[in-house]
Amino acid sequence: MKASPAKLSLVMPVRNGQHRIATRVTRALDILEDLTIGASELIVVDDGSIDQTVEMLEELREIYPQVRIVRHNRPRGMESAGQSGLERATGELVLIQESEGELRIEDMRELVRMADDPSIIAARAESSATSATSPLVRRLRAWAGNAHDHLETTEAKTSAVQLIRRPALNQISIKSQSGYRLHASSMQWDR
Repeated sequence: MKASPAKLSLVMPVRNGQHRIATRVTRALDILEDLTIGASELIVVDDGSIDQTVEMLEELREIYPQVRIVRHNRPRGMESAGQSGLERATGELVLIQESEGELRIEDMRELVRMADDPSIIAARAESSATSATSPLVRRLRAWAGNAHDHLETTEAKTSAVQLIRRPALNQISIKSQSGYRLHASSMQWDR
């Protein structure tokens, strides 16, 4: 599914991620390529890393010109990183990753589909990738004693992404100076 030719920006926060940043960036770029037929950019906001994250990002930027880097000189938190990325994004549609977790393309596709509705200014998708469920573990115990011990289980990971329609946000900003207020709501999907 490819979105409209609107430019798409993805904001990705990172702190001390030297060992995983290359994988995260290439995955994000693959997702952006899948989502849009227009131009796209990946804005990586380094939130005060003290490892080699920034150096690795510079190397990645040389390979991938659509990568832009924003750097906080000290940690300010994920919300601040998202805001810094939003302020520098040039896309008409801006996706903001809320954590350093794995991006879920299904969530991002749903948000981009929602953006086809011009009445939607902002939206949020949150999903959990769960590991083996307790009914599955109970069935394995009943069937094969200790077979469940061989399952690779991990903590349930939550991934959350926000979508903001930049032109509408700019209009709201102008209207808010005249006394209008913005109320936001979020949507949640369990996968």
